[in-house]
Amino acid sequence: MDKRLRDAPVLPEKFFRQHGLEYYATGENHDYLSDEILLVSAEEEANALRVADELFEILRSTAKRCLIDPSRLDRMGIPERARPLVQWSFENEWDDYCFGRFDFAGGLDGLPLQLLELNADTSSLLPEATIIQPEVVRKAGFKPLKNTVEKALTEQFTKIKAARGKAIAAGAHLGHEDDRLNLETLLKIARKAKWQADEVELPELIFEEEGGLLVEKGEDKYTRYYYLLKFFPWDWALTEEPQLWDLLEKLCTKNLVRVLNPAWTMLLQNKALLAYAWQDNPGHPALLPTAFDPADLPNPALGYVRKPIYGRMGENIMISRTGRGVDAETRGDYGAQQTIYQQLAPFGMDDEDYRYQLSVFMTPGASGLCCRRGEGLILGDEGEFVSLGVHSQNGSSAKPGWKFW
Repeated sequence: MDKRLRDAPVLPEKFFRQHGLEYYATGENHDYLSDEILLVSAEEEANALRVADELFEILRSTAKRCLIDPSRLDRMGIPERARPLVQWSFENEWDDYCFGRFDFAGGLDGLPLQLLELNADTSSLLPEATIIQPEVVRKAGFKPLKNTVEKALTEQFTKIKAARGKAIAAGAHLGHEDDRLNLETLLKIARKAKWQADEVELPELIFEEEGGLLVEKGEDKYTRYYYLLKFFPWDWALTEEPQLWDLLEKLCTKNLVRVLNPAWTMLLQNKALLAYAWQDNPGHPALLPTAFDPADLPNPALGYVRKPIYGRMGENIMISRTGRGVDAETRGDYGAQQTIYQQLAPFGMDDEDYRYQLSVFMTPGASGLCCRRGEGLILGDEGEFVSLGVHSQNGSSAKPGWKFW
């Protein structure tokens, strides 16, 4: 792994100010951006994109099967009150998916690329991958990845606009700065596709059962929005803000508003789907054995990870390396959720014991890679973002006198 690493240039403060991304390089995040670049081969990049496309179709097919099987929905923790909207969304918004991110173990140094999870609903890392990573790699003089995230998103927004018209969208989040910056990046891309896309505070939104989604712009002046680009999870609305869920259900099913990503994506976000994907595709090389009970894994002694079905940021994770006892565990806000057990996967590691986690953006096809790394068994919110470049056997990224592999 260490032969892949190169020094990363320090981007000037002016760059972050120009793009409004100071959050990622100052304060508590001053060391969030790694001081190294990780080089991948063109073959590794192509394989990751190919596998991601294949897995996305597998998970979508699994979600379809779950939707018609009440016992599966029960096991996934999808309550009866949520199913009408999810079903309606599946039937009417199947092609409206915009943006998500796969997280993988392996994929480097000959290790198999294996799926950890799909951040299908409100995934992050968009500013880092589309703005920061290309600039780091450019300044370092390495060949960039075939990153088409922005192009693919622009095409998807254009496609949705052509199919439905009235491309006027409100973008809303829950107030976290990282969420705001991811949403802002998404809104800028939507504007490139000729959308009117405005960032608004969630409390500013007015949900009218007959008038649709509104924001007051002055005395007796309102702007009507036909789309909601949300950066809050569907499962959060369902469990924490049930009134919001009910309002969205009414507006969506009356065709007064469309939400991106649509409600059916909460099935993809649900990690219990990974257990059913394994049941439906046993032995698939890119899927890790996953079950609702560790005893149902093919070989629990190989170790496993316990995850809450809607957990985020590495919270409430437990790892057992041998299937006996706890080797690592985190706390968080998701401890009361149902859990799944996933076989422990090998990660690429460097000499300082950093674990490297590749990610692939889905927009909705596989369109770009990025990477994070961290110390310890669990990669949480404190992990570093590592820019990726492409190794060239004949380029400046190769040192003379030794092979890359």
